[in-house]
Amino acid sequence: MTIPNAADTVSAMDDFIPTREQPQQRWQDRIQALIEVLLLSGLVSGFFAVLPFSLRARGNLSLTKDVTTVALYLLLESWIALVILYAVMRAHGETPRDLGWRTRHWRSDSIIGAALVPALFLFSAAVNYSFRTWLPHYYVDQNPLTQTIQTPRDLGLFLVAALIAGGIKEELQRAFILIRFRDHLGGSGLGLLVWSVAFGAGHYVQGPQGVVSATLFGFMFGLVYLARRSLIAPIVAHSLYDTAAILGYWFTRSS
Repeated sequence: MTIPNAADTVSAMDDFIPTREQPQQRWQDRIQALIEVLLLSGLVSGFFAVLPFSLRARGNLSLTKDVTTVALYLLLESWIALVILYAVMRAHGETPRDLGWRTRHWRSDSIIGAALVPALFLFSAAVNYSFRTWLPHYYVDQNPLTQTIQTPRDLGLFLVAALIAGGIKEELQRAFILIRFRDHLGGSGLGLLVWSVAFGAGHYVQGPQGVVSATLFGFMFGLVYLARRSLIAPIVAHSLYDTAAILGYWFTRSS
C-alpha cells in the first residue's frame, strides 16, 4: 500500500471530495472565505485563550513556565477554535463529513497514518542534523515545551493536551482551511503551501528548528489528507507521532 506522490496529489487537489456543487466564484464568496480562514487560523482563538493568563500574570506572562500552564492554554485555545469551527460550519449547513470525516475505509486510512510516523521521525532527524551541522546557533537539543514535563502527572496532562490540540483540533482546522482554499481562494495546492508555512510559523515558541519541522509536518499531514480524502489518516499520524515523541522524551529523560 503506497501513498500517492506529491505531484499526482497536487494535480488532483481541485477534484478533492467530499463532492459539493462548486459555488459561483464571486468576490463576496472570496472575501467571506478569507474571513473564515482568518477566524480559524488561530489568531482569534489564541488571542482569547491568552487573555486569562495575561490578566493573572500582570505583565509577567510566560505560557511555558510549567506544564499546567502549557496544557491549560492548549486546551482552552482548542476549545475556542472548535467552537468557532462549529459555528461557521453550522452557518453553512456543513457537517463533519464535509471535512472528510468518513469511516468507510478507516482501517486502510489508519494503517497509512501509522505508516507515516517513521517518515515523520526521519524528517525530524534530518532537520535536527541540518541545524546542528549548519546552523548550530539555532539548534536546540530538546523541545522547550516537553521540557516542562517533570512528573508522571505532567506527562499525562501534556499527552491529553497534545492529542486534543494537535491530533484533533489542528487536523480539523487544516481540513477546513484547505477546503476553503479549494472552493474560493485559488485551489487546494495553494492552500496546502500557505497553510503549511503558517502552521510552521505558529510553532515559533519552539524556535527556528521547530518552525521548520512543523512546516514539513504540516505539509505532510495536508498532503495525506488531500490524497486520502479523509481526516482519519492525518489524525492517526499526528496523534501517534506526538504520543511517541512525548513518551520518547520522558523515558529518555528518566533513564
